[in-house]
Amino acid sequence: MQRCLSIEMQTEPESRHSLPLDAASPARDGIVSRAEFLLRIDSCVRYLAALLAGLESLPVDRESPPAECAHAQLWHWLHGGNAFLEDGTAIDFAVFDAAIQRVGERLPRRGLPGQENVLQAACLLAELTHARTLAGPELVSALARKP
Repeated sequence: MQRCLSIEMQTEPESRHSLPLDAASPARDGIVSRAEFLLRIDSCVRYLAALLAGLESLPVDRESPPAECAHAQLWHWLHGGNAFLEDGTAIDFAVFDAAIQRVGERLPRRGLPGQENVLQAACLLAELTHARTLAGPELVSALARKP
C-alpha cells in the first residue's frame, strides 16, 4: 500500500464493537462472518499499536500471540482468493482496505495500550497484508520496533 491511511478517531461509543478473539468461529467452506473479518483486523491493529509503543513482544516460548495468528489468517484469505463474507462478498483487497480505513470507528478512542500508534499500526498492517509473502512474527516485531 503506497499511501498512508486517514483514520478518524473521533467516533461515537455506540458505533464501536468488541468481540473476544476466541469467540470468533473459524471459516467454514471459505465463508467468514463480517464480524470475524473485522475482529481479525482490529486485533492486529491493537497488537501492532502496543508493539509500536514497546509494550508487547514475542513470547519467550515463541508461540505466536492471537493477533499474529489473525494476521496470518487475513493474509491467507486475501492471497488465497477463495474466502467470502457471509453475504457472498469476496474477501479481497478492496474489502480489506475499506475495513482498515474504518478501524478508528471500531476501536475505543482511549485506553488502548499504544493508543497514539493506532494510525501507524493500521498502515503497518496494510503494508504487511498487501505484501506478496507472509511476514513472520520476528519480522513484524522488528518492523514495529524500527525507529
